Amino acid sequence: MKKSAINTAILIIFVLCVSVFVYKRYNVPPAIDLPEISLTDLNGHKVSLNAYAGRPLFLSFFATWCGPCMRELPELADLRMKLSDEHLQLVCISDEPIERLLALQAHFGGQLIILHSAKNFHDIGIYTYPTNYIFNAKGNKVYEKVNPDDWENPDMIRNIKQLIEK
Repeated sequence: MKKSAINTAILIIFVLCVSVFVYKRYNVPPAIDLPEISLTDLNGHKVSLNAYAGRPLFLSFFATWCGPCMRELPELADLRMKLSDEHLQLVCISDEPIERLLALQAHFGGQLIILHSAKNFHDIGIYTYPTNYIFNAKGNKVYEKVNPDDWENPDMIRNIKQLIEK
């Protein structure tokens, strides 16, 4: 009986450790180093995120095969328009083939800035899509979250305005 209790305790501890590892890896936005991300526009020209310095910046790491990402993109396009007075720059980044991203860009017209990451997302620590970050005009990260959010919610829009004013 004692041996069974010990085995059960070991199993429970193991499951808890694995759960914490999985949660931290897949449900917590990774600390990313923006200058380290090598980006190009969809014409293959290098793009530096420094080009957005001095303005609030929203980064969305997404995948075209991700259902929640594809549902979120139209909301992000609307959010960009709603926050145009705040000069929010909204940049969507994917590590997928440029041909696929060109088709998506054509669908959205000029509503979204879509960039290509030369590095695989897993190499920079992104495992869950979408992963979103917002930086204020000073370059301070003021928001980070994995999984989609309700970008059409008026409370969320007010919250973003407050965050980027900090």
